[in-house]
Amino acid sequence: MSEKDTGQPDPGHEIHDFTGPLSPGVARLIRVFLALCVLLVVADFFVHRHVEQPAEKIPGFYAGYGFLGCVILVLAAKELRKLVMRPKDYYDPPGGEADDGGGGER
Repeated sequence: MSEKDTGQPDPGHEIHDFTGPLSPGVARLIRVFLALCVLLVVADFFVHRHVEQPAEKIPGFYAGYGFLGCVILVLAAKELRKLVMRPKDYYDPPGGEADDGGGGER
């Protein structure tokens, strides 16, 4: 059965949007990335850097700066969505007649 018939995805075609349980491979990949991030932040305490700005002396500065930048970007996008979002029925034809998409003669 197809997704159109039952509303459920085919057994061979999983849909992943990271809202449900993750497959073992994806979960392992996320753990590896998190471990790598933690190791890089810890290494920041021991690596000597040639800094130009006083804020760069703070250990983990770039990790925090990048995280804060991503949070601000997401919040700005949520607000921008309110400005540019179209109404739900924006693409419906005027008069309420739905096109069946059959490609027949007009």
